[in-house]
Amino acid sequence: MRATIRSLIAAACATGIAVALAPASPSAQAGAPAGLPPAAHRPGNLPLRNVGCSYSPCGKRVSPQDGAVFQIKPNGMTPRDADGHPDLSGNWAANFPNPIGAAGLRRPGGFEADQSAMQRAAQWNKPLYKPEFWEKVRQLDYSKADVDPAYGCYKPIGVPRQNVPGRIVQKNGQIWLLNGVENELRILPLDNRKRDENDIQFSTFNGMGLAHWEGDTLVVDSVGFNDVSWLGWEGYFHSDKMEVTERFLRQGDILYYNFTVNDPDVLMEPWTSYTYVRRLNPNPARQDEATECDERDLNLLADPFLRG
Repeated sequence: MRATIRSLIAAACATGIAVALAPASPSAQAGAPAGLPPAAHRPGNLPLRNVGCSYSPCGKRVSPQDGAVFQIKPNGMTPRDADGHPDLSGNWAANFPNPIGAAGLRRPGGFEADQSAMQRAAQWNKPLYKPEFWEKVRQLDYSKADVDPAYGCYKPIGVPRQNVPGRIVQKNGQIWLLNGVENELRILPLDNRKRDENDIQFSTFNGMGLAHWEGDTLVVDSVGFNDVSWLGWEGYFHSDKMEVTERFLRQGDILYYNFTVNDPDVLMEPWTSYTYVRRLNPNPARQDEATECDERDLNLLADPFLRG
Protein backbone atom coordinates (compact mmCIF):
# COMPACT_ATOMS: atom_id res chain seq x y z
CA MET A 1 0.00 0.00 0.00
CA ARG A 2 2.75 2.43 0.96
CA ALA A 3 4.66 1.56 -2.20
CA THR A 4 1.56 2.31 -4.27
CA ILE A 5 1.08 5.70 -2.59
CA ARG A 6 4.73 6.57 -3.15
CA SER A 7 4.40 5.63 -6.82
CA LEU A 8 1.30 7.81 -7.22
CA ILE A 9 3.04 10.77 -5.55
CA ALA A 10 6.12 10.34 -7.74
CA ALA A 11 3.97 10.18 -10.87
CA ALA A 12 2.09 13.33 -9.87
CA CYS A 13 5.31 15.22 -9.20
CA ALA A 14 6.78 14.13 -12.51
CA THR A 15 3.65 15.23 -14.35
CA GLY A 16 3.69 18.63 -12.62
CA ILE A 17 7.34 19.22 -13.47
CA ALA A 18 6.80 18.16 -17.08
CA VAL A 19 3.88 20.55 -17.46
CA ALA A 20 5.81 23.42 -15.84
CA LEU A 21 8.81 22.95 -18.10
CA ALA A 22 6.99 22.02 -21.30
CA PRO A 23 7.39 24.31 -24.33
CA ALA A 24 5.09 27.30 -24.12
CA SER A 25 2.20 27.34 -26.58
CA PRO A 26 1.84 30.24 -29.04
CA SER A 27 -1.09 31.58 -27.03
CA ALA A 28 0.97 31.56 -23.83
CA GLN A 29 3.68 33.59 -25.55
CA ALA A 30 1.26 36.06 -27.11
CA GLY A 31 1.84 38.52 -24.26
CA ALA A 32 5.56 38.84 -24.99
CA PRO A 33 6.34 42.31 -26.40
CA ALA A 34 7.33 42.21 -30.05
CA GLY A 35 10.89 43.35 -30.64
CA LEU A 36 11.94 42.96 -27.00
CA PRO A 37 11.99 39.24 -26.14
CA PRO A 38 12.82 38.15 -22.58
CA ALA A 39 16.50 37.36 -22.12
CA ALA A 40 15.89 33.70 -21.27
CA HIS A 41 14.68 33.11 -24.82
CA ARG A 42 17.98 34.24 -26.32
CA PRO A 43 19.98 30.98 -26.62
CA GLY A 44 23.29 32.80 -26.32
CA ASN A 45 22.41 34.20 -22.89
CA LEU A 46 20.72 31.26 -21.17
CA PRO A 47 23.16 29.46 -18.82
CA LEU A 48 20.92 26.36 -18.65
CA ARG A 49 20.51 26.06 -22.41
CA ASN A 50 22.46 22.77 -22.57
CA VAL A 51 21.04 21.10 -19.47
CA GLY A 52 19.24 17.84 -20.29
CA CYS A 53 16.06 16.51 -18.75
CA SER A 54 14.74 13.09 -17.74
CA TYR A 55 11.57 13.18 -19.87
CA SER A 56 10.70 13.50 -23.54
CA PRO A 57 10.23 15.86 -25.24
CA CYS A 58 12.58 18.09 -23.28
CA GLY A 59 10.86 21.44 -22.78
CA LYS A 60 12.41 24.89 -22.93
CA ARG A 61 13.33 26.28 -19.52
CA VAL A 62 12.09 29.77 -18.76
CA SER A 63 13.37 31.80 -15.83
CA PRO A 64 10.86 33.09 -13.24
CA GLN A 65 11.75 36.65 -14.25
CA ASP A 66 10.96 36.04 -17.90
CA GLY A 67 7.90 33.99 -17.05
CA ALA A 68 6.55 37.02 -15.19
CA VAL A 69 6.93 39.14 -18.32
CA PHE A 70 4.53 36.84 -20.17
CA GLN A 71 1.90 37.17 -17.45
CA ILE A 72 1.77 40.97 -17.26
CA LYS A 73 -0.84 42.43 -19.60
CA PRO A 74 -0.95 46.10 -20.68
CA ASN A 75 -4.10 48.19 -20.31
CA GLY A 76 -5.37 50.90 -22.63
CA MET A 77 -4.00 52.31 -25.86
CA THR A 78 -0.39 53.37 -26.44
CA PRO A 79 -0.16 57.18 -26.70
CA ARG A 80 1.91 58.53 -29.57
CA ASP A 81 3.73 61.77 -30.30
CA ALA A 82 3.28 64.02 -33.33
CA ASP A 83 5.67 61.85 -35.36
CA GLY A 84 3.73 58.67 -34.62
CA HIS A 85 6.27 57.21 -32.16
CA PRO A 86 5.10 55.83 -28.79
CA ASP A 87 5.15 58.53 -26.11
CA LEU A 88 7.20 57.15 -23.22
CA SER A 89 6.43 60.12 -20.96
CA GLY A 90 5.22 59.28 -17.49
CA ASN A 91 6.14 58.04 -14.04
CA TRP A 92 7.04 54.36 -14.13
CA ALA A 93 6.75 52.27 -10.99
CA ALA A 94 7.00 48.60 -10.09
CA ASN A 95 3.50 48.53 -8.59
CA PHE A 96 3.00 44.81 -9.15
CA PRO A 97 4.81 41.67 -7.95
CA ASN A 98 8.35 41.91 -9.23
CA PRO A 99 10.53 38.79 -8.81
CA ILE A 100 13.65 40.77 -9.56
CA GLY A 101 13.34 43.40 -6.82
CA ALA A 102 15.47 46.53 -6.92
CA ALA A 103 17.98 46.16 -9.71
CA GLY A 104 21.63 46.21 -8.75
CA LEU A 105 21.14 45.93 -4.98
CA ARG A 106 21.89 42.99 -2.75
CA ARG A 107 18.71 42.07 -0.94
CA PRO A 108 18.57 41.14 2.77
CA GLY A 109 18.05 37.57 3.85
CA GLY A 110 19.22 35.13 6.51
CA PHE A 111 21.01 32.31 4.74
CA GLU A 112 24.70 33.20 5.05
CA ALA A 113 26.96 35.92 6.36
CA ASP A 114 26.90 38.04 3.22
CA GLN A 115 23.16 37.43 2.66
CA SER A 116 23.48 36.49 -0.99
CA ALA A 117 24.11 32.78 -1.69
CA MET A 118 20.55 31.99 -2.76
CA GLN A 119 20.38 35.10 -4.92
CA ARG A 120 23.50 34.10 -6.84
CA ALA A 121 22.13 30.61 -7.39
CA ALA A 122 18.74 31.96 -8.53
CA GLN A 123 20.20 34.11 -11.28
CA TRP A 124 19.75 32.43 -14.63
CA ASN A 125 21.28 35.25 -16.60
CA LYS A 126 24.84 36.28 -15.77
CA PRO A 127 27.51 38.13 -17.74
CA LEU A 128 30.06 35.66 -19.10
CA TYR A 129 33.55 36.88 -18.19
CA LYS A 130 36.77 35.67 -19.72
CA PRO A 131 38.34 32.93 -17.57
CA GLU A 132 41.16 35.14 -16.31
CA PHE A 133 38.69 37.61 -14.77
CA TRP A 134 36.46 35.31 -12.72
CA GLU A 135 38.80 35.41 -9.73
CA LYS A 136 38.56 39.22 -9.71
CA VAL A 137 34.75 39.00 -9.85
CA ARG A 138 34.76 36.57 -6.92
CA GLN A 139 37.06 38.75 -4.82
CA LEU A 140 34.96 41.86 -5.45
CA ASP A 141 31.75 39.96 -4.76
CA TYR A 142 32.85 38.62 -1.38
CA SER A 143 34.52 41.83 -0.21
CA LYS A 144 32.99 44.23 2.29
CA ALA A 145 30.25 46.65 1.36
CA ASP A 146 32.54 49.64 0.84
CA VAL A 147 34.27 47.93 -2.09
CA ASP A 148 31.12 48.50 -4.11
CA PRO A 149 31.67 51.83 -5.95
CA ALA A 150 28.04 52.80 -5.21
CA TYR A 151 28.54 52.50 -1.42
CA GLY A 152 28.12 55.71 0.55
CA CYS A 153 26.72 59.13 -0.23
CA TYR A 154 26.90 60.93 -3.53
CA LYS A 155 28.30 57.96 -5.44
CA PRO A 156 26.80 57.64 -8.94
CA ILE A 157 25.46 54.17 -9.75
CA GLY A 158 25.90 54.63 -13.47
CA VAL A 159 24.47 53.05 -16.59
CA PRO A 160 23.21 50.38 -16.91
CA ARG A 161 23.07 49.50 -13.21
CA GLN A 162 20.64 52.33 -12.39
CA ASN A 163 18.18 50.42 -14.59
CA VAL A 164 14.68 51.61 -15.57
CA PRO A 165 14.12 55.38 -15.26
CA GLY A 166 11.48 56.29 -12.69
CA ARG A 167 10.32 59.19 -14.85
CA ILE A 168 10.54 59.91 -18.58
CA VAL A 169 9.79 63.18 -20.38
CA GLN A 170 9.60 63.05 -24.19
CA LYS A 171 9.12 66.32 -26.09
CA ASN A 172 10.72 68.81 -28.47
CA GLY A 173 13.04 66.29 -30.07
CA GLN A 174 14.53 65.19 -26.74
CA ILE A 175 13.99 62.49 -24.17
CA TRP A 176 14.70 63.04 -20.47
CA LEU A 177 15.46 59.99 -18.33
CA LEU A 178 15.27 60.59 -14.57
CA ASN A 179 16.26 58.09 -11.88
CA GLY A 180 16.16 58.44 -8.11
CA VAL A 181 19.95 58.01 -7.84
CA GLU A 182 23.00 60.26 -7.89
CA ASN A 183 23.78 61.76 -11.30
CA GLU A 184 20.24 60.80 -12.15
CA LEU A 185 19.27 62.97 -15.14
CA ARG A 186 20.11 62.13 -18.75
CA ILE A 187 18.94 64.39 -21.59
CA LEU A 188 19.29 62.71 -24.98
CA PRO A 189 18.64 64.18 -28.44
CA LEU A 190 16.15 62.47 -30.72
CA ASP A 191 17.10 64.27 -33.95
CA ASN A 192 18.99 61.43 -35.68
CA ARG A 193 22.35 63.12 -35.18
CA LYS A 194 25.54 61.17 -35.83
CA ARG A 195 27.95 59.97 -33.18
CA ASP A 196 30.82 62.36 -32.43
CA GLU A 197 34.05 60.45 -32.92
CA ASN A 198 35.38 61.94 -29.68
CA ASP A 199 32.56 60.46 -27.53
CA ILE A 200 34.60 57.31 -26.93
CA GLN A 201 37.29 59.42 -25.24
CA PHE A 202 35.03 60.55 -22.39
CA SER A 203 35.17 58.92 -18.96
CA THR A 204 31.66 59.11 -17.45
CA PHE A 205 29.28 57.10 -15.27
CA ASN A 206 26.30 57.39 -17.62
CA GLY A 207 28.10 57.37 -20.95
CA MET A 208 27.61 59.60 -23.96
CA GLY A 209 24.20 58.49 -25.19
CA LEU A 210 22.37 58.89 -28.49
CA ALA A 211 18.74 57.85 -28.92
CA HIS A 212 16.92 56.72 -32.05
CA TRP A 213 13.80 54.77 -32.99
CA GLU A 214 13.73 51.25 -34.39
CA GLY A 215 10.05 50.86 -35.17
CA ASP A 216 8.22 51.38 -31.87
CA THR A 217 11.32 50.64 -29.78
CA LEU A 218 13.47 53.48 -28.46
CA VAL A 219 17.15 52.50 -28.62
CA VAL A 220 19.83 54.36 -26.63
CA ASP A 221 23.45 53.64 -27.58
CA SER A 222 26.09 54.87 -25.13
CA VAL A 223 29.90 54.92 -25.15
CA GLY A 224 32.51 56.90 -23.22
CA PHE A 225 32.28 55.17 -19.82
CA ASN A 226 34.78 55.02 -16.98
CA ASP A 227 35.82 51.73 -15.38
CA VAL A 228 34.66 52.72 -11.87
CA SER A 229 31.03 51.62 -11.78
CA TRP A 230 29.74 48.04 -11.75
CA LEU A 231 27.05 46.25 -13.70
CA GLY A 232 25.64 44.77 -10.47
CA TRP A 233 26.38 44.25 -6.79
CA GLU A 234 27.91 40.80 -7.45
CA GLY A 235 31.24 42.36 -8.40
CA TYR A 236 30.35 42.54 -12.08
CA PHE A 237 32.93 45.12 -13.17
CA HIS A 238 33.53 46.46 -16.67
CA SER A 239 36.25 48.25 -18.62
CA ASP A 240 36.26 51.80 -19.97
CA LYS A 241 35.69 50.36 -23.45
CA MET A 242 32.17 49.22 -22.52
CA GLU A 243 29.32 50.00 -24.88
CA VAL A 244 25.70 49.83 -23.68
CA THR A 245 22.55 49.54 -25.77
CA GLU A 246 19.26 50.17 -23.91
CA ARG A 247 15.83 49.39 -25.36
CA PHE A 248 12.48 50.85 -24.28
CA LEU A 249 9.14 49.63 -25.56
CA ARG A 250 5.77 50.96 -24.40
CA GLN A 251 2.54 49.03 -24.81
CA GLY A 252 -0.47 50.69 -23.18
CA ASP A 253 0.42 51.39 -19.56
CA ILE A 254 3.41 49.01 -19.53
CA LEU A 255 7.06 49.88 -20.19
CA TYR A 256 9.49 47.10 -21.16
CA TYR A 257 13.21 47.72 -20.75
CA ASN A 258 16.41 45.79 -21.22
CA PHE A 259 20.05 46.51 -21.97
CA THR A 260 22.94 44.83 -23.75
CA VAL A 261 26.55 45.29 -22.60
CA ASN A 262 29.32 44.84 -25.15
CA ASP A 263 32.75 44.82 -23.49
CA PRO A 264 35.17 42.53 -25.37
CA ASP A 265 38.03 43.52 -23.07
CA VAL A 266 36.52 41.51 -20.20
CA LEU A 267 33.44 39.65 -21.50
CA MET A 268 33.47 36.61 -23.78
CA GLU A 269 30.25 37.72 -25.49
CA PRO A 270 27.74 40.60 -25.28
CA TRP A 271 25.44 40.24 -22.28
CA THR A 272 21.73 41.06 -22.47
CA SER A 273 19.86 41.66 -19.22
CA TYR A 274 16.50 40.35 -18.18
CA THR A 275 13.51 42.23 -19.55
CA TYR A 276 12.37 44.58 -16.78
CA VAL A 277 8.74 45.70 -16.63
CA ARG A 278 7.23 48.84 -15.11
CA ARG A 279 3.61 50.02 -15.00
CA LEU A 280 2.54 53.65 -15.45
CA ASN A 281 1.62 55.53 -12.29
CA PRO A 282 -1.11 57.94 -13.49
CA ASN A 283 -1.28 59.86 -10.19
CA PRO A 284 2.28 60.19 -8.84
CA ALA A 285 3.09 61.88 -5.57
CA ARG A 286 4.77 65.27 -5.59
CA GLN A 287 8.47 65.02 -6.37
CA ASP A 288 10.40 66.86 -3.65
CA GLU A 289 14.11 67.34 -3.24
CA ALA A 290 16.07 64.30 -2.17
CA THR A 291 16.64 63.90 1.56
CA GLU A 292 20.08 64.45 3.02
CA CYS A 293 22.28 61.37 2.91
CA ASP A 294 23.75 60.08 6.18
CA GLU A 295 27.18 58.62 5.48
CA ARG A 296 27.46 55.09 6.83
CA ASP A 297 30.36 53.97 9.01
CA LEU A 298 31.38 50.50 7.88
CA ASN A 299 32.63 49.64 11.35
CA LEU A 300 29.18 50.27 12.81
CA LEU A 301 27.29 47.96 10.44
CA ALA A 302 25.95 44.77 11.94
CA ASP A 303 26.96 43.02 8.72
CA PRO A 304 29.76 44.83 6.85
CA PHE A 305 29.29 42.43 3.92
CA LEU A 306 25.66 43.45 3.33
CA ARG A 307 25.19 45.61 0.26
CA GLY A 308 22.05 47.46 -0.66
